[in-house]
Amino acid sequence: MNKIEQQMHMYGCETTELDSLMSEAIIIGEERDLPMLAMSILSDAQHVMAHGDIETARQFINRAKYIILTEKGL
Repeated sequence: MNKIEQQMHMYGCETTELDSLMSEAIIIGEERDLPMLAMSILSDAQHVMAHGDIETARQFINRAKYIILTEKGL
């Protein structure tokens, strides 16, 4: 599995799309509100889980983790 295939499996999109989403996040003061973005994605995960779509929920959770780790510089 190549890098893009891995990203599609993990996140349902490429990390470049997540990076773009983060760059468009709401700006509070002088910083982007990435924790709010991560919480919004986790809410999306809860929604799809309630409808039985566990695979998409897993990808949404991985997206939120990517944003949190990126924000923390890890």
